[in-house]
Amino acid sequence: MRPRPTPATRRLLAPVGALLAPLLAVAQGAAAAGPGSGAAPPPAAGAPAAAAPPAAPPEGVPAIPAAAPAPAAAGLAEPIARLLAAADAAYLRRDEPGQLAAVKSALDEAERLAPEEFEVVWRISRYYFWTADDPRITNEEKSRQGKLGWDYGDRAAAKRPDRVEGWFYGASGVGQYSLGISVVTALFQGMEGKFTDRLRKAQVIDPSINGWAADVSWGRYWYELPWPKYDAEKSEKAYRAALRHNRANLRAKTYLAELFIKEDYLKEAQKLLEEVLAAVPGAYDAPEERRSQEIAKAVLAKLKS
Repeated sequence: MRPRPTPATRRLLAPVGALLAPLLAVAQGAAAAGPGSGAAPPPAAGAPAAAAPPAAPPEGVPAIPAAAPAPAAAGLAEPIARLLAAADAAYLRRDEPGQLAAVKSALDEAERLAPEEFEVVWRISRYYFWTADDPRITNEEKSRQGKLGWDYGDRAAAKRPDRVEGWFYGASGVGQYSLGISVVTALFQGMEGKFTDRLRKAQVIDPSINGWAADVSWGRYWYELPWPKYDAEKSEKAYRAALRHNRANLRAKTYLAELFIKEDYLKEAQKLLEEVLAAVPGAYDAPEERRSQEIAKAVLAKLKS
């Protein structure tokens, strides 16, 4: 383990701890995961023992593929149903040329025809969930798109509080908005509670959304907190919970590798990152897998530098 900060340093960092939780917890932390089973990879030698993360999902609940769209509600008008089907089909290929634009075009028309329809609104929030997560955009753009995802998510949750999508994608939007506006600003705006409240509600309704993405989010939550709130054990436990349901979860592996780097388990981290880069996308959600590989490649390059 690396040396811990002095008590004086911890006192200085403690107020920031309440903020950092939402900053990276969902948007990048909401990793896609697909169906799968089996034990998680064994912990690295000397790696911290894991404590349970908040709102852990119950055992035995089947995983849902991250890319699989929720079925449109019965009774939608034919034009709306057709547009949503087109948006869902393009979303499965959203990192291919022209496909993300096709998602947006279909959703824009659906919103024009039915601006208050739940099945339309949550899909718009999902769209911003993906675009705000892009590691190449500016902080200003991340904040703007995150806020849109947050707003649409909240609208969806207000219409159907019994459904998971509004809560989950709204939480993601809060996280991305917080990343974009800076740590200090987000602290004064009280972002932590806005994020955790929505994520917990989503996890209670359906912990398997986006292939147990909430587990990855909680892992990032504990990882990003500064001392004394930072908790490597809880972070690792959350990532491994996601990996129990999908051993191929590349986002969980990438984030677990970053945790190992922070805890000075560099060989274990490099092994995980190389596994991510060696994976063939398509096991559960090819666009999400490729994005996770993009993140892993940057992390590995920094590790080797």
